Amino acid sequence: MGIEFWTLAISVATGLACSLCGVLLVANREAMVSEGLSHAVLPGIIVAFIVLRDRSSPLLIISAASVGLLMVVLVTAISRTRLVKDDASLGIVFPALFSIGVVMASTELGNTHFHAHCIIDGNLALTPLDRLIVGGTDIGPRPAYVMFGMLLIVVVFLVVFFKELKIMVFDPLLAARLGFRPALLHVAWLGIVSLTTVSAFEVAGSILVVALMITPPAAAYLLCDDLKRMMLVSAALGVLSAVVGYYVGLGLDIAPTGPMSAVSGAVFLVVLFVAPRRGLLARAQRRRRQRRDLHDRVLLVQLSGGALERSLLRERLPWEGAALDRALDRVVRAGFVVEEGGRLRMTQAGAVHADHRA
Repeated sequence: MGIEFWTLAISVATGLACSLCGVLLVANREAMVSEGLSHAVLPGIIVAFIVLRDRSSPLLIISAASVGLLMVVLVTAISRTRLVKDDASLGIVFPALFSIGVVMASTELGNTHFHAHCIIDGNLALTPLDRLIVGGTDIGPRPAYVMFGMLLIVVVFLVVFFKELKIMVFDPLLAARLGFRPALLHVAWLGIVSLTTVSAFEVAGSILVVALMITPPAAAYLLCDDLKRMMLVSAALGVLSAVVGYYVGLGLDIAPTGPMSAVSGAVFLVVLFVAPRRGLLARAQRRRRQRRDLHDRVLLVQLSGGALERSLLRERLPWEGAALDRALDRVVRAGFVVEEGGRLRMTQAGAVHADHRA
């Protein structure tokens, strides 16, 4: 199996793992946590690398995930003081941790190939070249084992604790009464998110991690009302973004990281416009329908006191443009109003309709 196959496989695994992790973050209104984790774990990576001097050591992931959990604990502790809001506490903690990581990388790792921009940009196109050697045998790209292993952990956690996580997101008080300990479950889930974020660092970089962790779940949120369907749709959109972005990058002869982020954003924009219930077009149609209903009701109220001439009706309802004419056409076609001798009169059906709408 060649480089192109492994690049695509790693991209799909990354898209799946990140998009599944992001569903609960979006549903729980914690989308910015992914942005915070993707930056705050940098000092954990730097410290582990300084101590071990081994870029491939799994302890880098453990150290970085530990700092991610530290960020969660600090944000929670600051939020519980009630002195600042949740988003403000996140804005305080993660820039501080990230800046510490940048300073450490600049001062301690200035003469090595390990730089902060690698964490931000990622290096997806070269991941198949990072081989895993066991007993002198090449068994494949190391990032593939990392990402598919992380994907397995995410899927198993979601399957085993799905009911508890669902209650934790939508009714934490009920979860506490049922003995699920939502706070502990929440920290455990954020620990999984932190591990996924760190695992995808070298593969995708923090920018793509945030893009895949937020945009597919956000698009799925616009399309679904059920959490399970939202996960499935988010996973499908994550795979779509990975595959299409990979081939766009291949066609343009550039690294696939940028195209994957762009495709995920483009997919979200399409869904934002065309989603059947929550899309912009559907919302605009609802507003037009509500405006039409309001005009019809106001018109029937004006005619409830007796027949009126059009000229007098125009004086009482000085609506812009042809709104009055359109409203008259609608109520006449519906049989709610009739015009007799140049005067408009509400019918019995119109009176019943007006009373019902009121």
